[in-house]
Order: sequence, then structure tokens, then C-alpha cells
Amino acid sequence: MTYASRVEAEEWKRRLDANRGSLKAIEAEIARSKESGPTVEEAFERHIGQLMGTEKFTLKKYRDNVRLYFSEIADRKVSGFNRDDVIEWMRWMESRGLSPKTIADIRGLLSAMLTTAIHDGHLVTNPCKGVRLPKDMRVTDGMSPMTYEIWAAIMAQMDPSFIPFFDLLIGTGFRLNEATVLGEEDFMLDQPTSLVKVDKTWKRSASGGYLIGPPKTRRSRRTVSIAPSTAESIRPLVENANGGFVFTLKRGGVIRPANLYRTAWYPACEAAGLRGNDRPRIHDIRHTHASWMIAGGMDIFTLSRRLGHESIVTTSNTYGHLLPDALFKSAAIAQAVLEASPPIGLPELTP
Repeated sequence: MTYASRVEAEEWKRRLDANRGSLKAIEAEIARSKESGPTVEEAFERHIGQLMGTEKFTLKKYRDNVRLYFSEIADRKVSGFNRDDVIEWMRWMESRGLSPKTIADIRGLLSAMLTTAIHDGHLVTNPCKGVRLPKDMRVTDGMSPMTYEIWAAIMAQMDPSFIPFFDLLIGTGFRLNEATVLGEEDFMLDQPTSLVKVDKTWKRSASGGYLIGPPKTRRSRRTVSIAPSTAESIRPLVENANGGFVFTLKRGGVIRPANLYRTAWYPACEAAGLRGNDRPRIHDIRHTHASWMIAGGMDIFTLSRRLGHESIVTTSNTYGHLLPDALFKSAAIAQAVLEASPPIGLPELTP
């Protein structure tokens, strides 16, 4: 094919590269560009601009994701967006080596934008509906609860100044950003049952820094009971906080994931002989707490509230596989009910 100018030739080359050499796809793209209404980029900006109650950092992240993952289709008219476009976009995401979870998360942003476009009258149906997400072929979901022996081995090598903080994490399952912002006013250690109040967390600002704000969801705002041993471990730090954060670095700085890993977690794991894939993540402490609570008999509803999950479905999907005994208990309960004469709670039937 010949072109009138180098600029025109380079434009067609760009189109061919973006459409994997398919002239049919380019023709469809040109037809879509002639349709009315906003482009994909404009529709995203309208959708994000309408979001309410969303942190500035989250809005910035959404806009960054649009630039990162939708640049190839940014100038297409949203009114011409169809199911084939969604499938092609997902294949493009897969070809970049992105994880199924990342694709699912970004597809959720796309679907939300298209729903807004429907409300604005630019589409009739959402083309994301019915398009199956790629399967996650990983053997595990990355969750690695620790055994009591592994936890004890790490704590035996831990810098003593950090042990109360890790005692709190393993005893509550708190998220790191929840635990590091706690002040002495959040602890009620002299109650019959010691309690910790969670009503704030660290958040990222639009500039990339940190600020203190409310938890992300209503369920994240909660009061959690702690064991007497945990209360006694943290008591000296609570009583000497002097209006500041209860848990800090050795020199008084704010605990962040990176500096906690570098100064405390990594050295202790290395000294305990846990390296490479055998070394658990700090976030696995939360999973470990959940698995230990389940092993101890805590029901999934109570655990969900304790962890601050917005929905019990989240807890069940995350930790349901750790509840094999529940299946047997359910079967035993069902058998006991059905063997009753008449079944418990049901009236006798008369002919």
C-alpha cells in the first residue's frame, strides 16, 4: 500500500500495530470514530468526575489506570464500544503478562464507566456483561498462614522493641495501616475484656504522601477484643505514648511497611532460616490470625466483624477453605434434626 505522505503512512503503521495487522479491525475503528458522543477517554473522565465520597488518591489512581491501560483505545467513540472490543482489550492485557486479578480490577473500572455511559444515553447495554474473566491458573492465591512453630521461630529472632507490635498484629489481625496509627486513647486495657478501637487509618494523599483519615468502609470501623497476654505485652507502650502513636520505630519514626520489613521482619525471618519463597509476608500475619481463630472454633460471622470486612462473603471466599470441619458439623446437625421424631421445630403431620 502507498500513501500520500510519510505522516499518513506512519499513522497506518500505528493502526496496524495496534490492531495486530488486521485491516478489518482498522476499518471498524474508523467507522466507530465517525460516531457521535464522547471518546473512551472522555467517558472515563466524566465517570471519575462524578464519583462521590472517593479519596483524592483513589481518583488519581483511577486516572493513572486509564492512561496506563486504555491508551490504545482512548480515542474511540464510547457509543461504538462493543463486546468484541472488550474481549480484544482483555486479550491485550493478558499479552502484557498482567495477572487475572489486575485484569479483573481494571475491567471493573471499564464496566463502571460503561454503565455511566448508558445512563448518559451513549449506550444501550454494557458490553462487559457476559464476557468471562480470565482464569487464575496459580495454584495458590498467595495467602500463606504461618504455623505456631514458624511464628515462634520468627519471634525468637525479632528485635525485642518490635515484639509488642507484632503481638498486637497476630492477636487482632489488624491491617498494618490500622495498627500503626493507634494512639493511647484507642486502647481500653482495664476493662473486664481488653478492647482496641479502630476508627482511623493511614491513607495516601493525592501527592503520594500519607494522611490520617477514616477507614475505607463502615465495617472497618470497629472495636476488637484482645487476649490478656496481648494486653500485657502492649501495656507499657500504651501507657508511655504521651499523646503520640503507640507503636513507632526505635527512634520514634512512623512505622511504614517498607521500613518495618527492612528493620524488623526481614532480619528476623533470615535469622530464623526463612528465605525466598519460604519467607512469609507481613500481610500473612493477618491471614495467620484468621486461620488460628478458625482453628480455635471462631465462626465466620464473628471473624468477619473482627477483621473489618464489609461483607461476610469476603471472609467466606478468603478463608472458607480453612473450615473443613464445618462441613462435617453441618452434616451431623442435619442428620440429628432429620432423625428427630418429629423433626425439631416442625409440627406433627396428620393424614
